Amino acid sequence: CAAARRWSSRRQLFGNLFSGLSSTASTYSQPVPYGNTIDVIKVEGTIASGSATYQHQWTLQEIDRLIASDTNKAIMLYVNSPGGGIYESDELYLKLKEYKETTKRPVYAYMAQTAASGGLYITMAADKIYANRMTMTGSIGVIMSLTDTTGLQELIGIKEENVVSGKNKSMGNPLTTEQRQILQSMVDESYDIFVDIVAEGRSLPREKVIKLADGRVYSAKQAQEAGLIDEVASYED
Repeated sequence: CAAARRWSSRRQLFGNLFSGLSSTASTYSQPVPYGNTIDVIKVEGTIASGSATYQHQWTLQEIDRLIASDTNKAIMLYVNSPGGGIYESDELYLKLKEYKETTKRPVYAYMAQTAASGGLYITMAADKIYANRMTMTGSIGVIMSLTDTTGLQELIGIKEENVVSGKNKSMGNPLTTEQRQILQSMVDESYDIFVDIVAEGRSLPREKVIKLADGRVYSAKQAQEAGLIDEVASYED
């Protein structure tokens, strides 16, 4: 009986020891940031509030957290986006600029499969821009889309009636010449801001950016030759 009690005590001791080791191993199996970090901010999918793949408010809050972090030393902006809303793109661009101005830390951008329109817009806050050799970028411009359904309405016998306070309150369907001019002025204003941001971000003459900014897309090599990116490289590089 005495021998059995001694064996039971030893078994309990070894059990507690291995349990402790197992618990420690489990804890260290999870990656834990230690020391100074370069944090990756991923922008994937359409840059818009409510996007299924991109969380706009979370991204802005995460950059605010990095601004307050003592261990963060830089941001790596990973972009795989065809663009999105001009409002959200500009808001993210300004938040990245705020990060740089407040912390004096750098931002590096990497373009993956696509970084077009708003996807390129946000990279203009970066100190250096890298792109995969198969990246599609560019599409510098602004688009406002409306649908004219008057032909279909006439075909099926539907007539739309609007009671408005002014002749331009109910714009579109179809657009009048005056309404088209009003919307074009808004698009042109946003376009000018986009051009200025690219000129400033890439240290390019505005006249050169205007020539590049006709809405077309560029390959990574073409973008490098035009001065829109710094290097063609892989994400690992």
